[in-house]
Amino acid sequence: MEPVNLTWFYVHCVLALVLVVTDANGTLEPTVNEFEKRIGIYQEPPDIMEYEEPPYYVPPIDSTWILPDNLKIKDSDESDIK
Repeated sequence: MEPVNLTWFYVHCVLALVLVVTDANGTLEPTVNEFEKRIGIYQEPPDIMEYEEPPYYVPPIDSTWILPDNLKIKDSDESDIK
């Protein structure tokens, strides 16, 4: 049995660790922006972030209507449970 070459696995792990640490330190975005400027694909982000109100609101679903009548808790049953 030949030994398994794990070089690419370790390179991937180190690269992922470097990305996570630089993002946590706040240096990833400026570094990527500088790289994009050097190769000529950088675009300035928009100055104003506009919030658009959603066209409608869907309230959460009340799932108690799904239960059969014998499983629903009635007001008179609540005093018996205590």
